[in-house]
Amino acid sequence: MLKSGSTKRHPFMSLLLLLLLMMAGAIVFTIIAFITVLSIYGMKAIGDLSQGETSSLEALKVLQIFISTGMFIVPALFFARIESSNWKDYLKLQRFPIILILLTILLMFSALPMLDLSSELNKNMKFPPFLKEVEEWMLLKEQQMAQMTRQLLQMDSVGVLLVNLLMLAVIPALGEEFIFRGCLQKILARWTRNKHAAIWITAIIFSAIHIQFYGFIPRMLLGALFGYLLVWSGSLWIPILAHFMNNAIAVITAYVYQQQGVSLDKLDQPDPLSASVYFISVFVCSILLWVFYKASLKYGVDNINRTDGSRLD
Repeated sequence: MLKSGSTKRHPFMSLLLLLLLMMAGAIVFTIIAFITVLSIYGMKAIGDLSQGETSSLEALKVLQIFISTGMFIVPALFFARIESSNWKDYLKLQRFPIILILLTILLMFSALPMLDLSSELNKNMKFPPFLKEVEEWMLLKEQQMAQMTRQLLQMDSVGVLLVNLLMLAVIPALGEEFIFRGCLQKILARWTRNKHAAIWITAIIFSAIHIQFYGFIPRMLLGALFGYLLVWSGSLWIPILAHFMNNAIAVITAYVYQQQGVSLDKLDQPDPLSASVYFISVFVCSILLWVFYKASLKYGVDNINRTDGSRLD
């Protein structure tokens, strides 16, 4: 029988347990998803999904929502309950000062040009000749993911927009932050005894698991940013907010483009900005990160909890 309390278990065993829960959740919820799709859309939709076809967009969205929930949200909650007698405390679902919300919103908007620049640099990276086959495989995977994303982002009404926000912003923000920052980063911090190593290793894994290699660098930078926001603020709700904003901005932008008759290709090929805009983005982000860090020390979760007699682990 598993012992409760992460300090009683080696980090490797905690990591193995987390992976097993994710695999079990993915399998169970995939089965539930296919049963749901079968009952709503019929056997043809099941056949299309089994063969990798995306002709039934609604069925694909149902599958995406169920699998994301089963692979990330549910396993994280189970894992936190096993690791600690207080699962909310383990995941750091703590209260936080309002000022950190404002700083997070400003930070995510100011980081957009910087992230676009890192994305362009990533896309222009070339592999050496002896890795040509690897590069071609990566490019093929990238094209497949981009095609599926464009199909999911087809929106002709506010209702579809709201469904896409749930599927592509709300659930990923909750699930991926629960798993990566709430669970994995904590495991790696115990294992390495170094919060910076834990943040960056988690960010690398977070980016790699998306299997979008030409977006690896910006996603890794985002993962590191989310990690530091958690460490500084002491509340997982802050990186969840930042993650939601990053995804929601892309979904809403895609909706606005379609309302204006603009091709979704522009999402992957934004208009180039001047060097001064990129410099300002980096400068403003640096200032906001410094202000966020100072505000966290002054108004953060530790101080909030001292006022009501509670304590963070």
